[in-house]
Amino acid sequence: MASFDYTKSTAFNLPNRLTLMRFLLAIVFFVFLSYSYYTIAFGAFVLAWLTDWLDGYVARKKGLLTDFGRIADPFVDKIIVCGGFIILIQHDNNIIPAWMVVVIVAREFLVNSIRSYSESKGIEFGATMWGKAKMFVQSFTISLTLMSFAFLSHLVVMKQWIVVMMWATVII
Repeated sequence: MASFDYTKSTAFNLPNRLTLMRFLLAIVFFVFLSYSYYTIAFGAFVLAWLTDWLDGYVARKKGLLTDFGRIADPFVDKIIVCGGFIILIQHDNNIIPAWMVVVIVAREFLVNSIRSYSESKGIEFGATMWGKAKMFVQSFTISLTLMSFAFLSHLVVMKQWIVVMMWATVII
């Protein structure tokens, strides 16, 4: 039986498989976060965050960019970030304000709409440094919140940092 080469620029290459793994990790993250298993949710989220970095690195370094990856990678990013913030609204006396989450989700919809429109007109709309910074701040904020809930919920300073990071997430 012939083996499939996952290093070629196909829909089933390594970066795209990592993106699919991140989607599955998002489901694990959502389930455990919904039931307040913060330690497991934290682990799943951080692992997903690492696979996001790794799939992009491998795709660029090895020239494994695909149309599937251009669509699936930002889609999965939005699923895990928006879903994470939405579920976090219900936890810990609403330290994550619902209005901030609405702004974050609305911005993601807006950016995705602009991306879709631009690409429908043949204008490339790839990731920028601002977009990467936004994703980092969002992921860091979710990680910090999960870490606080899992390990440091007794520290008032953690709640203050979460509020600061939520403002940064809304602004960036």
